[in-house]
Amino acid sequence: MSRFHGQQFAKPENALKRAEELVAVGQKSAALQALHDVITSKRHRTWQKTLEKIMCKYVELCVDLRKGRMAKEGLIPFRIICQQVNVSSLEEVIKYFLKLATERADAARSQAEALLENVEDLDELASPEDIMLSYVSADKDKDRTDRELVTPWFKFLWETYRSVLEILRNNNKLEALYAMTANRAFQFCLQYKRTTEFRRLCEILRNHLTNLNNKYRDGRDRPDLTLPETYQLYLETRFEQLKVAVELELWQEAFRSIEDIHGLITLVKKQ
Repeated sequence: MSRFHGQQFAKPENALKRAEELVAVGQKSAALQALHDVITSKRHRTWQKTLEKIMCKYVELCVDLRKGRMAKEGLIPFRIICQQVNVSSLEEVIKYFLKLATERADAARSQAEALLENVEDLDELASPEDIMLSYVSADKDKDRTDRELVTPWFKFLWETYRSVLEILRNNNKLEALYAMTANRAFQFCLQYKRTTEFRRLCEILRNHLTNLNNKYRDGRDRPDLTLPETYQLYLETRFEQLKVAVELELWQEAFRSIEDIHGLITLVKKQ
């Protein structure tokens, strides 16, 4: 058990102050754990502005330390607190989380490109091992730079999209934010030509819709596809999916997207 366990803090603002003190002395992991204990504690189950500030600091630390699983563990109880009383608070935190993760991935990509541009002679001071590798791959420096700088942040950003979609799925109060996240994930796949992730993303959305109409058919907060606003969100998301599939030249996925659109239209007509 952490020595900064959340139950030590009678007031959430005390936990936030303690976390900031820990960050100031370079103990980000301890600060993250302190906030995690508060967020997941049963003691603080009523929404207040301080909890939103704690969550913003919490996702900052999760991004800094690339702790995707901990981010999800904190966002789930915060969603439960917010969804009945203040959905906009959850929206702000989710958007902030996505913004930070995206910025770090973009920064890593830019840094990798700058490193290669600033090297005038890639063979300068090359070791015998590097010279041997250069005969194997002309792009070895770029590959290695991408692997060390870019790939970890791209993986984290992809994990962020998946976690957020999982947190927001099948909830009528969060359906607009769900659609926005899906579209952001589509653009990530398109911008960086992530065809494998795009296929997985399409499958995730299909599974969510299938579960909505089967597993969660009687759920109290499930989205109602017969409502024009909800139907439009789901339909627009599928059309964006189709558009990106075409731009990535994934013709089989484009055909499946057309089937998704047809299936959604048919489902709503039946209901």
